[in-house]
Amino acid sequence: MAKPHIKKHKAMPAKPQQRKPRILWANAFCLLDTSSGASISAREMLRQLAFKGYDVAVVGATVFDSDKGISRFPENWDKAASEKNKIVQVVDSPLEHKLLVTKSSKRSEMTSLEEDRWYSLYVQTLDAFKPDLVFFYGGQTLDLLISDEARQRGIPSVAYLVNGNYSGKRWYRDVSLIITDSQATADFYERQEGIKPVPVGTFIEPGTVRAIEHTRKNLLFINPSLEKGAGIVIQLAMLLEKKRADIQFEVVESRGNWHSLLQQITSYNGASPREQLDNVLLTPNTNDMRPIYGRARLLLAPSLWWESGSRVLAEAMLNAVPAIVTDRGGSPEMIGNGGMKIQLPEACHEKPYTSLPKLALLQPLVDRIIQLYDDEVFYNDYVARARHVGETLHNMANSTQRLIQAFHPLIKNK
Repeated sequence: MAKPHIKKHKAMPAKPQQRKPRILWANAFCLLDTSSGASISAREMLRQLAFKGYDVAVVGATVFDSDKGISRFPENWDKAASEKNKIVQVVDSPLEHKLLVTKSSKRSEMTSLEEDRWYSLYVQTLDAFKPDLVFFYGGQTLDLLISDEARQRGIPSVAYLVNGNYSGKRWYRDVSLIITDSQATADFYERQEGIKPVPVGTFIEPGTVRAIEHTRKNLLFINPSLEKGAGIVIQLAMLLEKKRADIQFEVVESRGNWHSLLQQITSYNGASPREQLDNVLLTPNTNDMRPIYGRARLLLAPSLWWESGSRVLAEAMLNAVPAIVTDRGGSPEMIGNGGMKIQLPEACHEKPYTSLPKLALLQPLVDRIIQLYDDEVFYNDYVARARHVGETLHNMANSTQRLIQAFHPLIKNK
């Protein structure tokens, strides 16, 4: 995939004679952030719409979930990013991102002046681009102004909802449509808030994540954080370190800090904190997950919070890598019968996700992992199931069609 490059900001081209449907993505979070699953998914949605003939504009800022998510930026990014409060244009074919350069990459540190500058850029783009639809996510004050301004202009807006943290009515008051990635999340919000988000599925280009060769040796865990189940994974690694040292874990630090979590969890119940585990390989955040999936035999995803439609689960299915997930949120839906579901004590799912199960409760899971390593017939049955889930449930052409069908009535009416 071609590397994005920076383009000088210039006036928009003249309006073509035959007008394509126009969609404006607007959000302070940067869609080039490789540490944010929501940003990665939204970017791929827009790419697919552009390939289908839509005219797409993107307005964002240099705000990331983690500093580790900057890997997709061009090599000369540091020079461009030195001009704070300036607008830069990053070419990410077929998209172009207009980004406000903020002093900090953290959303919580975005100043009121920067928010005002970003909002001005958004309004200017509405004036110049004249979109048929505004697309965004978020529920902070600045995000509410996105749909509010669109409504004032008679432009429909669509909110992308992929977590279980929203409540109340204000965040969707001015929104014309809410879309989500899983039926589980749609059902959750219908129960909790009485609204009906439309599930459109996952958006993953198989060629960007599917490994060419598979050695199927590592027990993979991505994004070490407490809410993602890092505590559970550390406990499993400690148990397997003693029982089966030949089973190697690979931990990918897309965000979170494995070392600090390791010290915290290994000191549980008064034990001495560990600096490392001999059976754990630590891999930094990367823009190319294919070699990592090529080494994976199993994916561990024991999320403790509401997981709407985890991308790593869909990516695992596209690689025919079976997954082990908790029985919460959209995770069971993401893997179908291409993996196993585990049940944890209710306390494990409560914030701040520091309550851990007794090691004895994890022993059946350890035994099942060992079986998936030692019994090839048993393992290959799960591989076949995972492959089928990847080819059917996570087919991006089908997801794109669902997205277009959801957008079409709004654009047609506009």
